[in-house]
Amino acid sequence: MIRLENLEVKLKGFHLKNINLEVRDGEYYILLGPSGVGKTVIIETIAGLHKKRSGKVIIDDKDVSFSPPEMRQVAFVPQDVSLFPHLTVLQNILFGMKIRKINPKVYMPLLNDLIEVLQIGHRLAVFPLTLSGGEKQRVALARALITKPKILLLDEPMSALDPPIRRQLQRVLKEIYIHFGVTILQVTHDQEEAFILGDIISVMMDGAVVQTGKRNRVYFFPETKKIALFTGMENLFEGKIVGLDEKQKQIALNHNGVTFQASYERTIPKPPLFFGFRAEEVMIIKNDRPIPEDITDENLIVAILKKVIEKGSSHTMEFEEATRHLPIIAEVPNYVYRKLKYTIGQEMKVFIRKKNICLIEN
Repeated sequence: MIRLENLEVKLKGFHLKNINLEVRDGEYYILLGPSGVGKTVIIETIAGLHKKRSGKVIIDDKDVSFSPPEMRQVAFVPQDVSLFPHLTVLQNILFGMKIRKINPKVYMPLLNDLIEVLQIGHRLAVFPLTLSGGEKQRVALARALITKPKILLLDEPMSALDPPIRRQLQRVLKEIYIHFGVTILQVTHDQEEAFILGDIISVMMDGAVVQTGKRNRVYFFPETKKIALFTGMENLFEGKIVGLDEKQKQIALNHNGVTFQASYERTIPKPPLFFGFRAEEVMIIKNDRPIPEDITDENLIVAILKKVIEKGSSHTMEFEEATRHLPIIAEVPNYVYRKLKYTIGQEMKVFIRKKNICLIEN
């Protein structure tokens, strides 16, 4: 559906080189990365707002590198939504259709569908000045989708919204994706948002795409230390290999006197080697509870609870390994936390499955 081949774009003070990515038909594709790495430049170039210096922008197997925006069959919703202040919500949505003099019979069924899915029927007669940030985004989405684009391009659509409105719009975007079957390419710097919405995630850093894969692969198995830190892998250590079974694809890694057993799939990175695991993958077992039968002694660590941070829907529990004081962070849902009935300084056991530990390049 969208393919970028060795794309190079040079703007004042900014240079993107050798950008390659492919968005397949029907995917919800996320371009994730910190601010200033070129995500918006890429999506604007796909939309036809910037000229490429070299490489290709291919949409539906056609090179559209020199095609004007209106010929690319994409709809672009920029970060700063611009609605016409002198037009009502309905007039804003239908502006493009009126300019093209399209018969209302053509678009009325889709318009009614959009109004229902986006829940804006009660706001059609008002002017943009009276709309909230979330409502403006919904109107902008309706205006983009009424043209029946093959691809919807979204640039940080929720960056200016408060958390409750952001969560509502995330649900709306997911419903749009499922209901209308449109291919979506979205730019965001928010890791949680990317995980909630994306089927495929490409991580951008320093003007380059550094990892692409299914969301679980990117989040739980980042390929470099920099990606691991950006995607929020709290438990990250430099390791020394102290055991290796290439036949079984098992490896033992030691950090500061504490040894972890891990399984691996790809080639072991060259030293310095890092390994890590997400806080959500740490299982906590109180000393007065029996150890489940499926848990082995490997990666079963005696640890002291040092600190707890309440985060609303979950709790972050900070431990130290009992003898070497290695910090281990666990993230647990509220119902698990309530069951634990902890006290600070209490000795517990933490467990990490071998398959949940990933090997990481420096």
